[in-house]
Amino acid sequence: MLKFKQENVNPKGRKTGDCSTRAVAKCLGISWDDALKLQCQVSLKTKYDPTSHQVVERILADHGWVKQKQPRKWNGRKYTVREMDEVVSDFHRSNRCICTVAHHYVVIEDNTYVDTWNSGGKTVGNYFTKD
Repeated sequence: MLKFKQENVNPKGRKTGDCSTRAVAKCLGISWDDALKLQCQVSLKTKYDPTSHQVVERILADHGWVKQKQPRKWNGRKYTVREMDEVVSDFHRSNRCICTVAHHYVVIEDNTYVDTWNSGGKTVGNYFTKD
């Protein structure tokens, strides 16, 4: 079971619906400002909102991240964020991964999920890994 680490990379510490920007910044190892600039650049090219999943997925793909299907248990039930240690390898956890939950992004790093709030009980949709 993954542990929760509360962290907010927003430079002003704001919780403003910027989870995609925080996730991109954390996973690419760039500042929040640079992540937002990158989202805006892709948004202008694609004409999708900067925080849309289309923009985030394009940025991640351009940086070598691979979208994985929603994981399911043997009985068809879905995994929660805190259970993702059963799905994601040690290698991918140590190199970070991003999980989508309903209208939200959360980063997994090592044996923790990093977020501004405890999203561990939320059901994981797709997730992204990088080799």
